[in-house]
Parts: sequence; structure tokens; C-alpha cells
Amino acid sequence: MNKLITNRRKFLVGAQALAAGAMVPGLLGSAARAQDLTNITYLTPFGYLISFVETMYADVGGIFAKHGLNVTIEGGRGSSMAVQQVTAGNALISRTGGTDLIKAYATDPSIVAVGDIYQRDIFYMISAQDAAIETPEDMAGKTIGIVSAAGATENILDMMLAARDIPKDDVSREVVGNAPAAFELVKQGRIAGFIATSDTVFQLEVDEQPVVAWSTDEFAPCPGQVYMTSKAQLEESGELIASFLSSVHETLGILLESDDLAPIIEEMTAKYDVFEANRPDKGLAVLKHTLAKYEAPYADKLATNPESWESAYALMLKAGLIEETADQNFHDDSARQLAFG
Repeated sequence: MNKLITNRRKFLVGAQALAAGAMVPGLLGSAARAQDLTNITYLTPFGYLISFVETMYADVGGIFAKHGLNVTIEGGRGSSMAVQQVTAGNALISRTGGTDLIKAYATDPSIVAVGDIYQRDIFYMISAQDAAIETPEDMAGKTIGIVSAAGATENILDMMLAARDIPKDDVSREVVGNAPAAFELVKQGRIAGFIATSDTVFQLEVDEQPVVAWSTDEFAPCPGQVYMTSKAQLEESGELIASFLSSVHETLGILLESDDLAPIIEEMTAKYDVFEANRPDKGLAVLKHTLAKYEAPYADKLATNPESWESAYALMLKAGLIEETADQNFHDDSARQLAFG
């Protein structure tokens, strides 16, 4: 893979800054439109889902440009790719689950979380109302769907089982992805339930499917989605990361105050292949649902909850997902402090 991050001393000037300013009339002053923009790359955890609106709209809406950044947003393919690309310096920042970061950190403590975009886990256990799975004990002897093998959802499954002292081998797993279509496998009896994001739950509820869903945080509290970089890049490019965090925070404020989200979706889908835009409402209902979950991180300026890291680490140890490590510095608040004081 070609190196995606341009040397930060190289700048994008003139037409790109003016174009960014044109996207949001009045948002950028003349000084901001004229300033040089520093190129960086951000990697999503998985493609271009509407829940990643905080970065896609920061791009098309000109907020990144206002903060001096020209951000290339690459669609990732899972947490392993996110860790690899950040560690290799091919992306300055990525987004991943807190458990994914802890698991990678236990092997190679060269990465670090720099801000929380979700303070609790985004995953839910989903089953059918006529055969509901309501506790980890209900999973024993059954097959549970996961998004990917050895990924965040399988880790969380193992942690929930460990929290209730249930052997992990008592539960079979089947990879079903992260989409409402997986509920058809539940209806067919191929799986008893599956773990997917809150957006998937919402889409199933909008479609009036007979689901029972509960947050995995009920049994395995974890940090949710975090922004991640390498410690080397944080030391070298802390100001750029602070600008990224400031941009995200400002974008969340704009989105949360917006009375009409349809034009925002139109701007994003003109550039990005947003998965939920294939829905009849172009993803509008999912976006509204997503934004409600962004209220807390916006109010807290992307701060983290130390207790969630402690809980996740303890359960991952118990589940045998990681080895004990003396270095538990999973989170570094320096860029966030630089951004917000």
C-alpha cells in the first residue's frame, strides 16, 4: 500500500481552500480560505457508514479546512487494518473500539487512544422476541453471530461469557457481518442471535422486525469508539491531532443544531458511498438516531471514562484475550487538552 500521509510540510493551497469555503457559505472567513492546508489521512473502522458522519461532514462541510486540515478519509476494513495502518504511519488517525485497542496494545504498546467518540460500547445483542436471549447464560449451547472472527464482537462475546463464568467453548460462533439482514438467519434458526451495532438495531426497529436487543455494556462495560494514533505520531504531530479533534467537536455541534439533515446527507453522498443512503429515506432516520448518541461526547469534548478502560482490561484478562501487562497507558489526553484546554 502506498504511503497515504503526505509530509506535513507540504501544503494544499488556493483552489482547495476556496472550494472548502464554498461548501458552507459564511463558515470560513477570508483568512481561513486563504491559509495553507496540511494533508493528513484518517481511516474509518469500516467503510463509509452514516455513523461516521462526524468526519465525512467535517470534510465536505469545510470544517476540517477551517482548522487548517485537508483530510483524506479512507474506508477501513476492520480493527486489524486500523491498527496496522496507524502503526505503519499510513494514517495519522483511525477510529476503533476500546477493546480492539487494548488487545493490540497488549501485544505492541505503540498505539494510543486520544479521544472518545462513543463513551460506551456501540454493540448490542440482538435476538427474536419469541426466543429471546436476555443474559449471557441464555447463549450457552447456542450459535451466536459475530461481525468478524477475532474482532470486536467476538471479543465482547467472550468477555460477557467470562463475566458470568461461562466457558467460551459452550457458545458456537458464526460470522454474519453488521447489517439488518443477519436477522433473517435468526428467523431461519441458523443462529440464536447476533451482536451488531446500535445502528443495526435501529434499522430493524424501523422495519418493525420482532427483535429483542440490549447493550453489551450491561454485562461487559467497555470504552466505546475511540480515536487512535501511534505514540510516535502523537509526539510528532500532536497539534495536527488536536486540530482534528477540534474539527470533529465543531462538526458535532453543527450537526446537533441542524433542523434539516437532508442537505447534509446529500453533501456527504455526493462524495462518499454511504451504506445507509440506499435506504428509502437515504439514511435520514439512522442519522438522527446516530446524532442522539453523539450528544454526550460533544458535551464532554471527547473525554474518556477511565473506569471503562479498567473494566474492559480486567474482563479481557479473565477471558484470556490478553496477557497481563504492567503498561496500561491505553489513553493519552494530551492532544485533547491541547484542543480544548
